[in-house]
Order: sequence, then C-alpha cells, then structure tokens
Amino acid sequence: MPVDQPEATAPQPIAQQNPKGQGATLERPWGFRWDDHPSLYFGKSTHIDFRARIQTHVLDSDAPIGDPSGFDVARRRVGVEGRIAGDVDFQIEREIGDDDPWKDVYADFRRFTSIRVQAGKFKLPFSLEENTGATNLDFVYRSRAATLLAPGRDRGAMVHGRVVQGLIQYELGVFDHDGDNARTNNPDRVFGDRTFAGRFGVQPFRGTKTLLRDLHVAIALTDSDVPEGISALRGRTVLDSSFFPAYLWVRGSRRRAGVETRWRPGAFSVSSEYIRVSSERLGESVENTDLSPLIASGWYLSGTWLATGEQKSAGADKPRRPVLRGGFGAVELAGRVEALTFRSAARNGVPSTSPRSDVVLRNDDRATTVGLNWYPFRGIKIQGNLVRESISDPGRGPLPSKPAFWSRILRFQFTI
Repeated sequence: MPVDQPEATAPQPIAQQNPKGQGATLERPWGFRWDDHPSLYFGKSTHIDFRARIQTHVLDSDAPIGDPSGFDVARRRVGVEGRIAGDVDFQIEREIGDDDPWKDVYADFRRFTSIRVQAGKFKLPFSLEENTGATNLDFVYRSRAATLLAPGRDRGAMVHGRVVQGLIQYELGVFDHDGDNARTNNPDRVFGDRTFAGRFGVQPFRGTKTLLRDLHVAIALTDSDVPEGISALRGRTVLDSSFFPAYLWVRGSRRRAGVETRWRPGAFSVSSEYIRVSSERLGESVENTDLSPLIASGWYLSGTWLATGEQKSAGADKPRRPVLRGGFGAVELAGRVEALTFRSAARNGVPSTSPRSDVVLRNDDRATTVGLNWYPFRGIKIQGNLVRESISDPGRGPLPSKPAFWSRILRFQFTI
C-alpha cells in the first residue's frame, strides 16, 4: 500500500440501544449504503465499495501539444474495492476507452501489520508522487520525474508492512517488467525484464503531538535487465511533446534510485523527490565495445497551502464549509519547481546525438508551476495550472525558436 495514502479501515459497528435499554452494540447489518460512495455490507468484516472518477480538461500552450493521454488523464475510470473477512483487501479498476484498460487489479492479505502480501497488477513501490492517486494530486499532472522515470504499474507480488511501532515501513517486490511508464506504443522500443523493487520509509515522529509527526522520508530502488534495442525511456514536456527522443541503443542492467520526503504541518505541505535511472549500453558501440550508461535524472520541490484552513494530512476533499452548506468550499494554492535531464555518464569528449555515441548530447527541461485548487464540496475538484517550461537545447524541443514557453491547464474532476 502506498506510503502516502491512509490505510483503509473496516466500517465500525453501529451502536444502538436494544429494546430493553441495555445499550448493547449491534453489528452493522447487511445491506446497501451510500456515504461518500455506494457500498454493500456483508456483516461486520466484509464490504464492497463502488468507485468512479470522471475528468475533463482544457489545454492551451505557446508550444505544440503532444498526445494528452501521454500524461495522467484518467478521464473515465470505474472500479470496486473492499475487504473480505477482515483479512483481504482488494481493488479492481478499469479505464474506459483506454488501450490498456485494466489499472490496479490486486489482492492484499493484511491480517498482520508487520507483514502483508500483495499480488496482482499495481504500482511498483517507487516514488511518492507516482504512488499518489490521481484524485489526490496537488497539480493537474505529476512531475516529469515521477511520470517518466518512476516505473508505474506491472504484474507482480510484494511483501510490505510497518514495524517498530509503525515508525518504519518497508515494501519489497518482484515484477514481470519495470512498469508501464518505461514503455511506449512503439513495439520496437525495449524496457526492463523481471524487476526487483524495494522501498523503505520512516516517520520518526509518528505518534507524537509535534508538528513533525507527519514527516515522512524514504528511499527506493529497482533493478532489472534490459534486452538489446532502442530505449523506451524518453524526455517529454508537460504536455507530452518530445525534447529528448533517445534513439539510443541499450543493453544490460537498469537501476533506479529515488529519495523522497514529505511534511504536512497543519494547512501546509512540502514535498520533494529525486530520481535517477541508469541504463547500461554493453557492446553497443560501432566497434562492439561498451558505451557509458545512459543517465536520466529528475527532481521536484513543491508546496501547498489550504487558505481556508483545512488540515492537509486529512485531505482537502472534505471542506469545512462546503458550498451547499453556506460556505465557499476549500481553496488551495500550490507551487512547484522541477527539472528533468537526459545525458550519458561519460562527459569527456565531443557530445553527439548518434544512437551509438559514448558521450550523449544532453538536454534538460525545467518547469515552474503555480496552481489553484478549489474543492466546492465532496467529490468535486477544479484545478488550474500555469506552467513555464525552459528547454536547454530548444532545437530539440517543441518550439525551436524559443527556449521558454507557457502552458495553461484547467481540469474538472468528479469522483464517488
């Protein structure tokens, strides 16, 4: 289960007075209920929740726009989730009209806090932002690092849990490949085979009453082998235009390393990540000798403020004074700076764009985003983002005549 999401808990029994006034507590009856979403209850420890999310957006940019589905546009998603006999959580999500419709499809055996087992298709335990659901994102899109360098979803199994009174969380898994983020629609591009992934986080002040009680720090690693071919990892702008096509031959180990931190004191939040991906190029020179690894790295630093006073750690989707009850809902201001870089490990020599060059001509994309989020009432979220991007080598970017350009994004989201 992702570090950033609260653990699902079984519905609590309803306290009712018995006819004789003895104050006995009765088990929740079987049946249908609709609180934040429709649910079916089968006694105390088994329930099924029905979920749906619909998103629509408006895009505008000074630069050409690529395929909008290349970034996180979960337009029409439906699913079910729940708990069976108090011991097994499950989730099944499907994207309507998508080429790869099945998203999270897994079961999680959760009897013990210290060791749980999850199997199916789900996100690899890597990257705080990538493992944050689209419904809970502070910005319309994830950072470039999380979108392009974190693995994403794949089929596999992992053990995970919390130890040392919940202060330390671990996730260790093995997966068929290195995630769907590392793939393209081009079947000639190669990606990682069997992948081992691990993530270790600590909340050193968990359980205390200090402002630091929510502080979270974690590291994550993946390891896989990539067959010979042209790498599927590539550089894309916020609106999915190419700035580093990466027609580079790779073969050998691919290793990811990530560091993440998040702190949510009161109405504020601060989060940051750094991700580095190294792909070997063994025997890929024109003389069949080894080339220096291809390096892709990215980072971001973001902050938010709920101007209407809600607690960020509790979520902004339940405003204290919703519109339908005489209030204005929850209003949140957000800002983020980020960068994404592609280069080779070797830097001495003449850089080139040749597919078999030892020194790869690097390119960078730097972006600054300011955002406004409005939650008028439960289930509705409206986001506006203003983005300024700068390409270090604009000749390989979407707007060769200008190194910097602006983009504007408006998203409406409805969830149950």
